[in-house]
Amino acid sequence: MTDEIDLDELDVESDDEDGPNRGDWFWRGEGDPSEEPDAGAVETPSTVTPDAGESAVDGAGATDVDGPDDPDAADASAGPVPHVPRENKDKPAGIPVESGGAGGGAAADAGTPADAPEHPDAADEQAASGPHGGGIDDMTMALTYAAAQRLADPQLAIRDAKTWTDWLGIVGDVETFVISKFQRDHGVDVDFFSGSGQSPGERLADIDEHSMFFAERMVVVGLPEEASIAEQADWEFVPLSTAAQKADWGLTEDPE
Repeated sequence: MTDEIDLDELDVESDDEDGPNRGDWFWRGEGDPSEEPDAGAVETPSTVTPDAGESAVDGAGATDVDGPDDPDAADASAGPVPHVPRENKDKPAGIPVESGGAGGGAAADAGTPADAPEHPDAADEQAASGPHGGGIDDMTMALTYAAAQRLADPQLAIRDAKTWTDWLGIVGDVETFVISKFQRDHGVDVDFFSGSGQSPGERLADIDEHSMFFAERMVVVGLPEEASIAEQADWEFVPLSTAAQKADWGLTEDPE
């Protein structure tokens, strides 16, 4: 006879333990940059859907959205052709079974309920949880313009930051063209920046749950005297010296 087993005493390891997230070594002081998980595929948010009256593909093999020229062919493809189902095939087709007929239609043969809705109820569909239909991103970082000027190699530092942040921007109390010139001079490209007539704190405060740049963790990297920018936007603040030490960024003594 098999001995009884107390399931409560079994040592079962769970496979649902959370793994490390990208950037935890920078944000939380956990892990090591060399052990970073892969960033994975990056979705392009600017996918364009063709207009209803245009073909989805230009040139050879284009799809004709207007349908076939033969109206009879269009009518034939509009729905299933009535036929005698496998059951009750000795009875008249097209007459309800309750009235002594065999019924009819491909839907009945396939076992589809006659009163089934054409489309699923929207309440039964899985709700998306993110500003662009998916889950919320992990992290967004804003580098102040003053801090960016202190980077010995802005291109290297920004390229490195993009490997462990989802969104990266530059904000500062300067005109828009000044930040644009900085990007052009150093060959860098960021996702967002502050514009004329708007303070850095106001720009970051606009990045809320409705923005594509919204993330679970949002941080400002700047000089110590710029901590108020993060405070105004309700973001986390990390001094540039701390960020540079963790990320191994070189700094200059004076801004450019």
